[in-house]
Amino acid sequence: MRLTPFERCLVLEHCAGYPCDCFVRTVYEGRVDDECFTNAVRSALEFHPLLRAVVKTGWTEKWTFPDSSEPSIEWREGHAGGSFPHARKIDIYRETGLKILVIRDQSNTDILFQFHHACCDGAGIDRFIDDVLVNYAREREHASDANPCHHPATVDVHRLAKRGAHGLRFSSTLKVLPSQLVGLLGAAQFWGRQPKPVVEHQSRDRNTASQMQVPSITSYRFDKAETLTLRKAAIERNVSLHELLVRDFFLALWKWQKKLGQYNADSWVRMMVPMNMRDTSYRSLPAMNQVSSIFLDRRGKDGSDPDQLLNSIREEMEVIRKFQLRYTFLFLLGILNRIPTALKKSVTRDECKTSVIFSSLGKSLRRCGLPRESGRIRAGDIVLNDIYGIAPLRPYNCFTIFNLEYANRLRVNLHYDAEFVSPADAEELMNLFVLALNETIQVSGR
Repeated sequence: MRLTPFERCLVLEHCAGYPCDCFVRTVYEGRVDDECFTNAVRSALEFHPLLRAVVKTGWTEKWTFPDSSEPSIEWREGHAGGSFPHARKIDIYRETGLKILVIRDQSNTDILFQFHHACCDGAGIDRFIDDVLVNYAREREHASDANPCHHPATVDVHRLAKRGAHGLRFSSTLKVLPSQLVGLLGAAQFWGRQPKPVVEHQSRDRNTASQMQVPSITSYRFDKAETLTLRKAAIERNVSLHELLVRDFFLALWKWQKKLGQYNADSWVRMMVPMNMRDTSYRSLPAMNQVSSIFLDRRGKDGSDPDQLLNSIREEMEVIRKFQLRYTFLFLLGILNRIPTALKKSVTRDECKTSVIFSSLGKSLRRCGLPRESGRIRAGDIVLNDIYGIAPLRPYNCFTIFNLEYANRLRVNLHYDAEFVSPADAEELMNLFVLALNETIQVSGR
């Protein structure tokens, strides 16, 4: 299968200096069984072919499926719940885009899933992990001669062939095209504004790996009551929780820049926001990229009135939804892909394209059919206590935020470039973000 323009963009972005990898860390109460987990992964991969595929170069890049290809599963005995493990290198031209690391002690287990982003997006990762957990529960029940769990809802692997169409047919494409004129106006603004990195620096050479910990992460989890109050606060303001989080992160970021002497009231901060492109039938989609991106540009002086900032974000998102501007980025990638070398030059150009990436998955594993204990999933003899998610960094992009909710608790994950941001400074940004959200909670709770 040929790579879609979006997949090709991610393959081109991947380099030693800025690996285009996503991470999900799942934390369990209980000790995972080796054989049952390995079998569970293999069973899930039957329905998610891109996670066992390799890119072959030639006249054009294609996904190939060697018979011998199988993701790496590494087992370690150690302290589960320790510091975030160091990433391993993924060469998508020679190996699959999935690596798994299992760390176990006597009573707990950490499982780190590392994905090349070209293989799948956050929702695809979520579905794959859902299938692994259900398969694991079934394996354990077979092992104890009990009644097996039901198999996950069937995934239609044939839908991979149409993944570049993003649900559009010829007729629906014609309907969408006129509205893209509004998107072209936005594209003109996009090219006319020069965003600045949140910390002034020169990016690494693409072929030079960072000498610091990769990934470097700081994270915070709100409790059940706080998460519920945040949702209530969003409803009271007639915005989505995602839009509320975006506003409060902008405010926290500008406060942080002021503390570091990096603030400029007139400089553009460009936030890249991934947009899920799945329709109501998404449950039958295998792990893949069914996602686009939109971009929110704001200047420091826009934070002088928090209410107006939130209104402007809501209004911009309404325009994006009304005119279906989530397609604009994909159409532009398609055009660049048709021009020889244009996409590669655009991706590898040494300039700041985005200041920060802000991604929200929503409720993780919300459709998983396994039994739950206080909102936590039980899979056989293990209980999933917590989930962390990390999106990749890009040149001049010192931070990515990845938000997800599990067991009715919102977790905010900050992935930072430790070569340009110290752990203390990253922790300070997280503290300011949490403080901004807590202030929102307090206002709503009155």
